[in-house]
Amino acid sequence: MKISEKGQALLAKYKKIQKLYILLLALAAMSLVFLHNFVLMVALAVFAFVFEAKAYICPHCKKTVDCKRRIKEDSCCLHCQKYIFKNLD
Repeated sequence: MKISEKGQALLAKYKKIQKLYILLLALAAMSLVFLHNFVLMVALAVFAFVFEAKAYICPHCKKTVDCKRRIKEDSCCLHCQKYIFKNLD
């Protein structure tokens, strides 16, 4: 079964979120190393973790998907056992 256009758009959104997550963590590390600002580092890291946890939502059951697993085209939701990017029409 091929991924629909909605599934491809959702996969692209998830990949953008992964890039933003990495950028936020890199900024947090740089704020500690270069600015010696521990509070800013903690704030950026907490924001990155909360943002990632709230961004990955299954389109079928509307529950959060485990963001620690790698998101691929054939990823399954742990709650409803459906493929995340298939049957979105």
